[in-house]
Amino acid sequence: MLRRKNFFVIILFLTIIFEVLSFFIYKLNILEIAHKPKIYLSQNFVPNDEWWTEENKWGPWHINNAKTEQKRSCYQATYISNEIGARDESYKINSSNNIILIGDSFAEGYGVNLNNTSQKYIENFTGLNVLNFGVSKNFGIVQYYQIYSQFAKNYDHSKLIIFFLPSNDFSENDYNYWNGSKRYRPYYKKINNENYEIFIPKDAVKNHKSKTKKIKKFFKDYFWTSNLFININYNYKIYRAKKKYGNDTFSGYFDTKLDQQKAAIYFIKKLIRESDKDTYLVSIPRLQDFNKLNSGENLEEVFWIKSLSNMSKNIKNFTFIDLINYPILNLEELYLKCDGHWTPKGNKWAAEIISKKILED
Repeated sequence: MLRRKNFFVIILFLTIIFEVLSFFIYKLNILEIAHKPKIYLSQNFVPNDEWWTEENKWGPWHINNAKTEQKRSCYQATYISNEIGARDESYKINSSNNIILIGDSFAEGYGVNLNNTSQKYIENFTGLNVLNFGVSKNFGIVQYYQIYSQFAKNYDHSKLIIFFLPSNDFSENDYNYWNGSKRYRPYYKKINNENYEIFIPKDAVKNHKSKTKKIKKFFKDYFWTSNLFININYNYKIYRAKKKYGNDTFSGYFDTKLDQQKAAIYFIKKLIRESDKDTYLVSIPRLQDFNKLNSGENLEEVFWIKSLSNMSKNIKNFTFIDLINYPILNLEELYLKCDGHWTPKGNKWAAEIISKKILED
């Protein structure tokens, strides 16, 4: 009995020590802790991972009318969702001049506050209202089609902007790439040379209902130490992935498999037909893509770029905007150093290019 009591005293003592250390590590930015425990959040804020859901047929989305905050070594941002779960202000404004924006974390505005997102800069440059349906947490071209056809399309608009990220949008919904994944989101399978099937795996789990997740959630909600180890584990996985796959040099522009390129073009065409609006597809380069281009790679020989360029010429209401054609002197200034998403300057750079094209039409 005494031995058991001593054991629990030691566990309690170590827990307190680790909690105090983890708290000061967070406060002094010694190591990165992206999320505070729930009990330390400001009023009306929810934990970061609870702001995103995974219950809809297109996969990730945000809970309605909620706030969360995120802190990393190179940024601190507050995310606020409106009455329909979009990272935006209210959508009660009805206007045929609205622009709908869909895409992944770059469209969502990951890593910056709302006034520094590309969406808000586009509004400032064009005078038009942008409805933002962008969302992070692995969001690809099939999901762009799903969220537009099932949700965003219902809101009045005259133009559609699609943010396309070659570094991962080609693979995000390829089930062969994610084989065995139980995440609740859509994937595609090739049926024949002409068609693809969209499906959600039968054993997919809506994240919030997972028993394991509930246990993790308890520790994340109440312990600094848990959040510290989660971030250490996350960064270790990134390190291993880079070491194994060489992601520092991989270019979605030039290194993507041809089958994945063809699937993406199929779903982009499907999305254009579904929209029947003035549609702008904006391709977003990463630093690796600029580096490959500067090393002598030829954009004109890339299948997906040739396909979109031809579509832009032959489809009346479709415009292809490739941001890789608009480099600036110091490219590093466009991207968050600790993350890779756009800085406020990067969001403004993209918005200026897009807005100019919109105003020219």
